[in-house]
Amino acid sequence: MRPRPRPSALCVAVLAGGLLTGCAAERPEDPVVLTGAATPRLVGADPGQVVAFRWLSNAWAQVPVQVDERAQIDLGKVYNQPAKGLTSLTYTDPGTFAGTDPDPKVDADDEIAFMGFDGGAQAPAGAAPPGVVAGSGEEIRIGDSLGNPLPAFIYLFRQTGALDPGAGRSYVSYSFGLKSGPYRTTYKLAAGPNPEDSTVTTAAYTRHFSDRWVDDGLQLRTQGSSGVDILDRHKALFAPGTCGRSEDTFSAGEGAFIVNKSGPVRALRAYIGANSGPYTERLHVFYQRREDITTTLRVHAIPGIMDFFDFSPAASGMTYRNNLNPDGVKVDGAPDSPALGALSWESVDGDQGGLAQVQETTTNVAGFTSSAYYLDQKTPATPAETQCTGDGAAYGASGPRITQAIPNTDPTIGAASSLRTTRHLFFEPPGASDGPRRAQQIQSPLQVAVTPRG
Repeated sequence: MRPRPRPSALCVAVLAGGLLTGCAAERPEDPVVLTGAATPRLVGADPGQVVAFRWLSNAWAQVPVQVDERAQIDLGKVYNQPAKGLTSLTYTDPGTFAGTDPDPKVDADDEIAFMGFDGGAQAPAGAAPPGVVAGSGEEIRIGDSLGNPLPAFIYLFRQTGALDPGAGRSYVSYSFGLKSGPYRTTYKLAAGPNPEDSTVTTAAYTRHFSDRWVDDGLQLRTQGSSGVDILDRHKALFAPGTCGRSEDTFSAGEGAFIVNKSGPVRALRAYIGANSGPYTERLHVFYQRREDITTTLRVHAIPGIMDFFDFSPAASGMTYRNNLNPDGVKVDGAPDSPALGALSWESVDGDQGGLAQVQETTTNVAGFTSSAYYLDQKTPATPAETQCTGDGAAYGASGPRITQAIPNTDPTIGAASSLRTTRHLFFEPPGASDGPRRAQQIQSPLQVAVTPRG
């Protein structure tokens, strides 16, 4: 693997007087997300009043910030039904049946998001940008235990005028394209399918969705990438070749969206409903160079589950690696036998671009274990190689597989265990996909300290 170039020239900014700053530019993929509870001077503000600045070259410069409102929502409401007694702290959206936050102001559980690379120097004591409310500021110190030891700083304020919280920029664009029409009046909640033509686009990638669970497009747009669509499907099965449950059947069953939102810093796509797991939930959070996919299982006892990416023929020639197989195998539709075991990271890399993935699981299931799954077989030759969805071929199909029985995880039908997984995707230039580095980033997130600012 070629070493990932470290953008040290971007990591520091030389200011008048020789002051250096800016650790977080070494990690341009990583956001900073704070709750209202962490920024008490902003609590009670209208979300559009929150603005962000950095201090650079002895001057203030506005940077993008985004407030996402959250509330404890009964998941029955998401289906436009009476309360079911199962609540979740989730994003609100007036465009879905989750509705608006009962508290329309910034409150303790709302989130405030910005990018670490937008940090600058520490501003002089007493300095404040024009157009902000005196005494409303919060100084955010951003540290990086993996990179440059010098901190970066971002300043949050309430504004007095008509400043754009996005600072005239947008790092991500999400177009939710439901083919039937407006969501609240045309979406079939009791049974799908509900065809979409939805896209997420940033400077680093384009993603595509054809239905609630049908994630079927990935074009890498990083410098030097070919731009071809390398993804057949992001797939879900109980076991290889077992087609009774899949992302297609999930989408054909009852289900609903929680949030579809595009902001200047990130986009949010969250939904529930996976056959007999009506409250199983998946959340996609899209940043400029990273996507986080969190799946919360809420279903009766099941024999196991697989969550994997099956790449398209356009991914041929890429090299697949993971923590068990750092030297990798070629993605070409011809069988390989990589070592199996617990996954922490995976990557594919080639002229098409680079994609690194980091896996996390949080569960209280006793004796929980999972293992890697891998299949490169353009012509399925056994029942276990049968492709239940997508193009019928397996190109570097890979991801975690839970082979043990999973007890009930749905609190509405009795005592329930918990199981939540998060897949972090990093979109990279050709030759720069660095799974070990990305795993370190997830294990050691940017360090944040908040101090009131006069």
